[in-house]
Amino acid sequence: MSVFRAAAILGLSVLVSSSVLIPTSSRALQAPKAALDFTVLRNGDEVGTQKFRFQPAAEGLNVAVDTNIVVKFALIPVYRFEHHAEEVWRGDQLVSLVSSTNDDGTRHTLKVTAGASQLDIEGDGKTSRMPGASIPASLWNPATVSQSTLLNTLVGDAMAVRLIDMGEEVVSVHGAKRPARHYAMTGDLARELWYDAAGSLVKVRFKAKDDSDIQYVLN
Repeated sequence: MSVFRAAAILGLSVLVSSSVLIPTSSRALQAPKAALDFTVLRNGDEVGTQKFRFQPAAEGLNVAVDTNIVVKFALIPVYRFEHHAEEVWRGDQLVSLVSSTNDDGTRHTLKVTAGASQLDIEGDGKTSRMPGASIPASLWNPATVSQSTLLNTLVGDAMAVRLIDMGEEVVSVHGAKRPARHYAMTGDLARELWYDAAGSLVKVRFKAKDDSDIQYVLN
């Protein structure tokens, strides 16, 4: 078994109050003003990157997500993870998602399309459905904090999640201190997440299956 499995790349959910507020909307999707580039750290050592690119569209937003991770032992690669996803949003509604993943040689494909009131999902050749208002577990979307179920962006499973508001903290972003809201997520996915006052994801932290400390740090 590899030291770092792909369940390490997803997740979240619950609502917010206090001095750092995460904006949510029932109509317009709130996207970060800039691209989000994260360095992935394992026990403090750099092992990869995760990048989000946002392209405004006439009626919504297109989002591209790229994750590339290589874990080495004695300079020899022992685990690789590559993931590419494209999300299309109209307002706050996900209308399509496609992704391809290479999890250390195990490949996954996912296609999600919006139906009349549901998301039609085909993941690794298996079909399923989720409610039309479901949100993928790509984490960038601040509306994620109001969800109790997230869409797994590798294989399309529904993940039950619950978030605990841990309060306001200060995190380092671009070498500067920034206030952010900290959430601890439990359920089918365990993550710690930090969003700033504008609703941008600024940090992710969790334990991998080998108990190593994984952090996504915003560049």
